[in-house]
Amino acid sequence: MREHPLKKAYEATAYWVEDRFAIRCQERSPALDALLLERGHDSWAYITACNPDSVALDDAENTLRMATLSRRLEAIGHSFLTGQGVGAGQGAGAAQGAEAGSDWPPEPSLLVLGIGTSEAVELGREFGQVAIVIGRRGEPARLCFCAAPSQ
Repeated sequence: MREHPLKKAYEATAYWVEDRFAIRCQERSPALDALLLERGHDSWAYITACNPDSVALDDAENTLRMATLSRRLEAIGHSFLTGQGVGAGQGAGAAQGAEAGSDWPPEPSLLVLGIGTSEAVELGREFGQVAIVIGRRGEPARLCFCAAPSQ
């Protein structure tokens, strides 16, 4: 099976949580583990509603999509923190919203606490995402593709 053409870019992205810490694929995050322990959760997912199928939308459309995702998560009872995915070429200042050397701007996202993998993948599919980042306390973050199962 061929590797997805954006896999490396997704894995090189820093998934910031409220400018407090970044989650990186294939790495553990002591700060995230502490947050999960403090809030009484073992699992998490990092999800966006922006730019479905990795096709850039304008800021207004992405803002509406993120508001819909937030309402959806609140309705099903999941707590979350805000953040943004910052591509590797965007530099450290991009975590505060400044573009630095990349044509893909930081992407508003949510760290969802206590959500399981299958529910997170379904939300990713619902919002047209190619992939999400998931994990469990004490384990490295991992990229998870959201493609629907073959019929």
